[in-house]
Amino acid sequence: MNAMWPRRAAVREMTIQQALEWAFAVEHARIDIDETGAHEFDRPGVDNIWILQRHRELGCRVDGGGTSDPHPDAQIIAAAVEALPIGVGGRRMALLVAECARARRVPDWGQRERFAVVPCGWDATDTGFTAHEVKGDIWVWRDRHRVRRERRFPACPVSYTGTPASIAAARRTYLNWYGALLHLLSVLGNSLALTSVHLVDGLPELSPWRKGD
Repeated sequence: MNAMWPRRAAVREMTIQQALEWAFAVEHARIDIDETGAHEFDRPGVDNIWILQRHRELGCRVDGGGTSDPHPDAQIIAAAVEALPIGVGGRRMALLVAECARARRVPDWGQRERFAVVPCGWDATDTGFTAHEVKGDIWVWRDRHRVRRERRFPACPVSYTGTPASIAAARRTYLNWYGALLHLLSVLGNSLALTSVHLVDGLPELSPWRKGD
């Protein structure tokens, strides 16, 4: 008679970007940024991944119920994102990584940026929208009869899009996000906590804006 052995869960190979999208978009894992002091009395020095491993060993988790928890591996991935150090972007980068993974996209690196002059605001009218105007400066001039004239003309505040500075800022954000994924690949790839996901090499393009070069 063959012995009955418990079946191990199939291990899936994923890149770090695929793993993040699976955790946040499929399993709906969440990061818990402590804005309200909810973790004020947590044990100091205890890592989130360590806590999740202890939950797994117990085979249960104390929870109020109501909804099913994400897969334990998804929770571990989310915990690693939440724990991104300041040198990799910290809390702000954790939110960006989670947002991009949930939307299955990469940060906007300026691919849709075009130089343009646009109004700073719009006003609703009976026929649609018109550019927002403010009271401008008083202009003084002399007409053809050399009579002094002055008038206050309305002005439309404008802003510029697609400037070199704004595109450079977007590309810096993309490179910082890329660095965060590289950090997560190193942390999670060397961890024994994941049981159903095996991280393989593979990262997004480092400089997608160089395609046309």
